[in-house]
Amino acid sequence: MIANAAKKLIRNRLAQTTFASSPLSAEWVNQTDLDTLSEIFQLRYKVLVTDAKTSKRGCLFPPDHFCIKGDEFRDDYDYLPSTGHLLIRHNGRAVASTRIVNGNHVPLEAEHYICFVRGSLQPFLEDVKNIAEPSRVVACKSVRGTNVVPLMYLHSLDWFMRNNVSTVIGMVNTEARPLIEHYSRWSQAKWINDEPFAADDFVKGRRLDMCYVPISSSGSKERETMLLTNFAPAFAAYSLMRSPRSR
Repeated sequence: MIANAAKKLIRNRLAQTTFASSPLSAEWVNQTDLDTLSEIFQLRYKVLVTDAKTSKRGCLFPPDHFCIKGDEFRDDYDYLPSTGHLLIRHNGRAVASTRIVNGNHVPLEAEHYICFVRGSLQPFLEDVKNIAEPSRVVACKSVRGTNVVPLMYLHSLDWFMRNNVSTVIGMVNTEARPLIEHYSRWSQAKWINDEPFAADDFVKGRRLDMCYVPISSSGSKERETMLLTNFAPAFAAYSLMRSPRSR
């Protein structure tokens, strides 16, 4: 009961951020909106390629990488009708985005690199078809440390629930696993693999780990737990963290 009340409150607040007139707004982009999709792809290129060149690690993607198309970073998954694209704007400018591949309709991106994804999930889940995979999470330097990332996370969780996705999986860099484990009680993340696996086709030398987060079905005990340990705390973080500064 408490969880459902919290969900209703949060959804009402999230609805306010879907207005284009809001300084910080969120929108789900349709695949037919090629202009807005191009904004997302250009934002990815800026974060993953242009800005990365000035970082300590440098850009991980060679100029001939299959995702680099001029000043855009995209692949075939981006144009699938079942793929969800979330774009966050600040004062009209694209500042953050993520995409969600819906495993109910297509093989996940993770299954391109590691074929036993659903088999590994089989002992833990009732339905290994009903899974989704977030990827291509990017945010401009100017909004990192603000409430933009929690807002993006909240809208993604809401998308999972509205689309009746029961499980979310994620591939993370092996070096980030300790950080995920630190927050695993809050995020409810559970690991699939014991040893890292290679994703050389995407980035040469990259080692990844895979985890899953149960979203479960509406009205279930697991959904109640997710709402109270994940959805509500993320909303608290969004509410308490500062908004991006206006230019």
